[in-house]
This record gives sequence, structure tokens and C-alpha cells, in this order.
Amino acid sequence: SWQKRWVNSEYKPDLGKFKLAAGKFYGDAVRDKGLQTSENSKFYAISSRFKPFSNKGKTLVIQYTVKHEQKIDCGGGYVKIFSSNLDQKNLSGDSRYYIMFGPDICGSETKKVHVILNYKNKPHPIKKLIRCKV
Repeated sequence: SWQKRWVNSEYKPDLGKFKLAAGKFYGDAVRDKGLQTSENSKFYAISSRFKPFSNKGKTLVIQYTVKHEQKIDCGGGYVKIFSSNLDQKNLSGDSRYYIMFGPDICGSETKKVHVILNYKNKPHPIKKLIRCKV
């Protein structure tokens, strides 16, 4: 079950809760299920651990798909890669991460993908503009 793998943050009592769903449009109703937000105008924080690995001498690829089904005016969906000692129950926007990326949509002006690498505890945002599709 997905709930055994994922840990909801309890940092704030009013964080939104995820559910498992294929959404309004999909290719296969069972295979295309993923984590879905259940309420509009909420912040969400959920995390899952993965086994330690090394990509030394290899390319590391981290990817995910986000599907906005409602016509949102302002929102985002970021993935962050944390250290293995992350306190998952207290995950917040202030939790230190190594990599962060994902879409940011706000009004007609902001439609971009944020990419930030942290090196020696300093954020280094990508300078190239990457537009996201809406």
C-alpha cells in the first residue's frame, strides 16, 4: 500500500492530505494512479525514503510527472531530495534539501520550472528559464 511507503508531515495541522487516484484523465485507470492532492488552496508535504545508492561514474536522472487538472491561477508542485536523516514527520519548507525542482504557475506571467541545487548549504538556482506547459 502506498501509505506504508509515504509519510505525511505533521509540521502544521492544516496541511493538505494526499490520496491515490488516476485523476480525471488517464490511459489506464489502475496503472496511472499516483499521489493526488485532495483540497485546493492547501500546502502539502509528504516524503518517502529510498535505499542508499551511489551514482559515482554514472549519470543521475530524477524525474516525475505533475498533472494539474483544475485551471489553477497560482500553485506549484516541487520535488525535493533530502539527506537520509530527514525528520519526515517535521518536513517543512525550511527543511534542508540537496535538489529541488518543479513547476511554478502564478497568473499569466509566471509559468516556469524551478531548479535549485544546494551546495555547501547555499542555494544555486538555475539561470536558464525553463517554461512549463499548462
